[in-house]
Amino acid sequence: MPLRWNKAAVNTTSFVIEKDEMLVAFLIGFQSQTHANEAYIHFIGVHPDYRKHGFARELYNRFFQNVREKGCATVRCITSPVNEGSVRFHTQMGFSSSLATDYAGPGQNRILFVKHLPL
Repeated sequence: MPLRWNKAAVNTTSFVIEKDEMLVAFLIGFQSQTHANEAYIHFIGVHPDYRKHGFARELYNRFFQNVREKGCATVRCITSPVNEGSVRFHTQMGFSSSLATDYAGPGQNRILFVKHLPL
């Protein structure tokens, strides 16, 4: 069965991929209101039956393309240090990372990711 992107995907920062009217994957992101040359990926999800098929990579690449066209040179996102799959994925996607201690409160450390896009 063919996959379908949301119709608004041309000029947006959030995306949905569906198959047979079922949600397969999504990415929610936005362009910073404070720093117009930065964008942020808030969260992403891929249905467990569709993981390891390249959907997350496709969503990130679509996001990179759209925010680059909006003038963004930097993409940021965060994850928990225990989310090893996320850390691995972001590293493979070319993000650099740093550990922020107590980011979300005492003892709530986070990994901060940043990727610089060519304009």
